[in-house]
Amino acid sequence: MYNVDAYLKSLTSNAVKLSKKVQDGIAENTRDFRFENQAHFLDTNDDKMREIRKDLDSRYEKEKLDGLKRLIAMISKGKDVSEFFPDVVKNVASKSLEVRKLVYIYILRYAEQEQDLALLSINTFQKDLSDKNQLIRAMALRVMSGIRVPVISPIVMLGIKKCVTDLSPYVRKIAAHAIPKCYQLDPAQKDALVDIITTMLGDNSTFTIGSVLMAFNQVCPDRLDLIHPQYRKLCRMLIDMDEWGQITALDLLLRYSRTQFLNPIGKGNTPATRTKKEKSVAKSFYSDDDSDASHHSSDSSESSSDEENNTIDPDLTFLLKCALPLFQSRNSQVVLAVAKLYNHLAPAEESYKIGRPLIRLLRSHREMQFVVLNNIVAISSKRPYVFDQFYQQFFVRSTDPVFIRNLKLEILTLIATESNITFVLRELQEYVKSSNKDFVTQAIQAIGRCASNIPDMAESCLGGLLKLSFSKSDSVVAESVVAIRRLLQQRPNESVVMITQLTKALDEITEPLARANIFWLVGQYCSQLLTVAPDVLRKAAKTFCSENESSKLQILTLGGKLIAQEGKLSKTINLLFQYILNMARYDLNYDVRDRARFLRALIYGAQKDGALDSLEQADNVDDDDEKAEHNGNGQGGDFIVSTEDQGGFEYSEKELNLSDHVKKILLSEKAAPIQKNPSHGREQYTIGSMSLVLNRTVAGYEPLPDWPTVQPDPTVRRMASTLETPGHMNDRTGFGSESFGHGGKGSSHMGIGGPSSSSRYDGQSGGFKSGGAQSLDKFLESSSEEKTDSSEEGSSEDSEEDSDEESGEESEGNGGSEEDSSEGEEESSGSEEASSSEEETILHPTSSNGKRR
Repeated sequence: MYNVDAYLKSLTSNAVKLSKKVQDGIAENTRDFRFENQAHFLDTNDDKMREIRKDLDSRYEKEKLDGLKRLIAMISKGKDVSEFFPDVVKNVASKSLEVRKLVYIYILRYAEQEQDLALLSINTFQKDLSDKNQLIRAMALRVMSGIRVPVISPIVMLGIKKCVTDLSPYVRKIAAHAIPKCYQLDPAQKDALVDIITTMLGDNSTFTIGSVLMAFNQVCPDRLDLIHPQYRKLCRMLIDMDEWGQITALDLLLRYSRTQFLNPIGKGNTPATRTKKEKSVAKSFYSDDDSDASHHSSDSSESSSDEENNTIDPDLTFLLKCALPLFQSRNSQVVLAVAKLYNHLAPAEESYKIGRPLIRLLRSHREMQFVVLNNIVAISSKRPYVFDQFYQQFFVRSTDPVFIRNLKLEILTLIATESNITFVLRELQEYVKSSNKDFVTQAIQAIGRCASNIPDMAESCLGGLLKLSFSKSDSVVAESVVAIRRLLQQRPNESVVMITQLTKALDEITEPLARANIFWLVGQYCSQLLTVAPDVLRKAAKTFCSENESSKLQILTLGGKLIAQEGKLSKTINLLFQYILNMARYDLNYDVRDRARFLRALIYGAQKDGALDSLEQADNVDDDDEKAEHNGNGQGGDFIVSTEDQGGFEYSEKELNLSDHVKKILLSEKAAPIQKNPSHGREQYTIGSMSLVLNRTVAGYEPLPDWPTVQPDPTVRRMASTLETPGHMNDRTGFGSESFGHGGKGSSHMGIGGPSSSSRYDGQSGGFKSGGAQSLDKFLESSSEEKTDSSEEGSSEDSEEDSDEESGEESEGNGGSEEDSSEGEEESSGSEEASSSEEETILHPTSSNGKRR
């Protein structure tokens, strides 16, 4: 009976323990399936803070994960949680990938503050570089390179060298990202990093090459000689790169092309070419590319002579053809990068391809429209024929904000041609009817710029502006008169009728700016308005006291010009001008008083008239006495003045009498004003840059290099065929593919192929070896030995490569006699057959969908 009771008690206790374990397991496993609120991680009271340390020391991965999430949440709120650094570092070797990620984030945040404790985790990271899982290898290198502790820079360098030869493209990509970090940590290792970049440029993986080019731009952007053997490969890989890799590659290839090819844009941007483009008829935006291309190439026979004189390098043509499919990218920055490439490299007959992709980007949100429109303004200022057939896309919508509206009006004035000016002016006339005065003002200015750009339409534009000058809106009247004045200065022989019409409207026009411009026009062309100008001066004298300051200044100038034109013998004009001068003498504005004194002295000189008061007479008498004493005999007439202050220069008063030259001074011909666009100056910046959008040079902006005057050696790009890519870089499989791994055998818990867990990865041999990971002490001790070994291996490899290249050249010389003969003919006579054969080898055939075969 006792044995049965003892057995039942033990059974009951075991059942209780088992049920508790089952409950704990169920609770642990069901956490992944609960939809709990994550806001509790932001709770930072004292009880929760004490629970964090308990969670980090827990044996359950889920509790560790909760503790780390709470730490990361507090870091995001700006709180200092560095006190938990020792507890977090203990979990750096956790089996859970999610826990490791959060541990790495925490270590990156506080590694600089806790350098000694951070160095304790370096040994774990070094072991992780040999892990069978590519994600763990990549994260280990990412964290090592992100720890800003200068002491570990040699270890980071060795880690990069190890991961450069990794079989995984993802790990090699992370190694490329680590190169700029290592360079910032220790710039003294630049030479070694350049050697690594040179090796990685031969990588054939499109997943990796974009990061390599980014590292190249940050470490050695001036070493364009490293791009020579990889140029054609980079052009072929453009279509398959990721989007940000495409942007980096396009920018690098643009800089490379500007230094290695002659300028092909020169003869394609002439006015004759623009005239030919302007004859195009506007087509639908969704028309076929083939018809559009045939439309722009219809006059190819007429420009055959220009093409012969302006031959494009086959490698440059190859780059343009490889970049053309990227115009269809979903990334707007990629489209802008290709547009930049075509704008700065392509000849005129190829640049029209920029238009349609940029117009497509205008369908996006307004911030994107603003950036794209600024780039279109810069392109249109130099190549207006690119967008002339898309003028309807720049018509202003009622929902457009002010900054979009102004840019569209500016583009319409830039792309206006003889074929579309009628439609553009008709649209601008509708804008003038708007209730928004600022918009109407901008539209009137756009009409004036269109008339200046196309003289044949100036007469019709002047008629429309004259009608607007009778508007009830003061701002519309002012802008209309200003636009008319600018146009009349460009057409001085046809200004009489228009000025006469404006003078008739003076009684109705009250805007000071408009009245001042009319007075200026009458005075400037008073020689052609012999009957109108004096009457305008008479009316102006009546209203002089009530005029604005700007109008008063122009009335004074008008009177002076009439006196200079008619002479002082004209009694009526002389009396009117004296009357205006006397009123201006006591005006409240000192500018008006100064102008009156200036014109009185200029026109009448030292003459005395009855209008002068006694004070002026006394002053003048005193002046005459001083002159007489200075002359010594008190006689008037000519006298010679010689002073030491003027360097012994002798002059006569008669020669300095400006009254004799008043007609030349006041009635001299004024040059027509040059109307600049509001965005003038954007064209000097590179397309797609921040400096272009802001219209000023931003820190970090680098202009494109100038075109070479002498053709560089094109044979340097032919070396790619003689170079062999290492075996670990020939893997074209992407990240996460099932075929990735060492021989495709074995798999890890992440589903990625690899060897067994007892083996480790050897970066030098490109495979896995058995045995445990190397310790930190051995790792540091072997670093110096590996440097010496690498230098010896580098010299031996260089000699082997030289011998391989010589053997390769001999084999090419034996098996390719036709190539040698063609190259010999090219060097001796410069015939075009060699270039055409070279172009055939460069331009690989493409399928209809844009993919290379």
